[in-house]
Amino acid sequence: MPKSRRSLANSIRIVFAPLLLCLFGALPAFATDGIYSKFGLDLGYAGRIGYMGGTTPEWAIYVYGAGTASSRFNALDISSPHDATGLQVDGNIALAGVYSTLTVSGRTSINGDRYEQTTSTESIKSTGTITGSRFSSTTINSQLNSGVTSLKNVSIAAAGLTATAGSPTSLNIGKNQSRIFDNTPFGGKYVMNLSSFVMGGGSSNANGGTLTLNGAAGSAFVLNISGAFSLGGNARILLTGGLTVSDVLFNITGSNSTFSIGGDALFNGTLLAYNSSGAQRTLQITGHNTQINGELLAYKINLLSGAHVKKPKEKSKEKDDDDDVVASNSLLRARTSIQ
Repeated sequence: MPKSRRSLANSIRIVFAPLLLCLFGALPAFATDGIYSKFGLDLGYAGRIGYMGGTTPEWAIYVYGAGTASSRFNALDISSPHDATGLQVDGNIALAGVYSTLTVSGRTSINGDRYEQTTSTESIKSTGTITGSRFSSTTINSQLNSGVTSLKNVSIAAAGLTATAGSPTSLNIGKNQSRIFDNTPFGGKYVMNLSSFVMGGGSSNANGGTLTLNGAAGSAFVLNISGAFSLGGNARILLTGGLTVSDVLFNITGSNSTFSIGGDALFNGTLLAYNSSGAQRTLQITGHNTQINGELLAYKINLLSGAHVKKPKEKSKEKDDDDDVVASNSLLRARTSIQ
């Protein structure tokens, strides 16, 4: 008799498993990323969570700038000097805008696939290496478009959040200065609405500003920045207490002011740039030892001077890749121009 009951239970599981997948397959995978679980900010196809049973790529860079058939738009420009070391991009790249172009030159190394609109093109003139493949189809067009819609919606929703009581209205952290913010006393949710965010002031012999964000895994920080955003001079953004880059959103709005990361800075987080009321800004990234751990979502990005971008940890899958690992097989020597 017990055996029959176990068989019946197994049968029920078999019957209901597909039904559950049908009912919840379109929902984020258990909503483990903090910016979603705490604030409902869902980047969809452009984000980190993916979908239950889905195949969201592991993005390092997601650019959405678009051109026209007669005037293409150089949405992503990656170049490295001859003495560049390590990976300039470790993760997948999206060219989500129509008639957009990826330009790669110098000793650039990329470890990841490229997902592009069918109207997008590539100009690759590099003595480095590119690991991965280029994917482009009408299905991918639709997925990329949905990602652009999602990132815009997230930016607008994040900008509308109420600032946490006592939070600053601007941050300027210079040489050997530091600030620490902890979201624990606020239920794991902390919002800053800033007119500017400037860090730096250091040099090869001195530390720049240090910003530390502390919180448990799955808690969240949202920093809305309407004006200047600048990291330089060995500036560092650190995450402690279990926070991952998928728990921290830097939401850059506005159409002007500085928008740059350089000076051998260290950035940890998800950076989203979108202006809902005018022109979009270009993110300028420089510095031979500049390191970005996280996802960059912007209209246009110039990744220059050998700076590095590494895809964020997929918290929902509890995994990450080893630092600076380049696959030894299937390397494409990018010495010719691809149009």
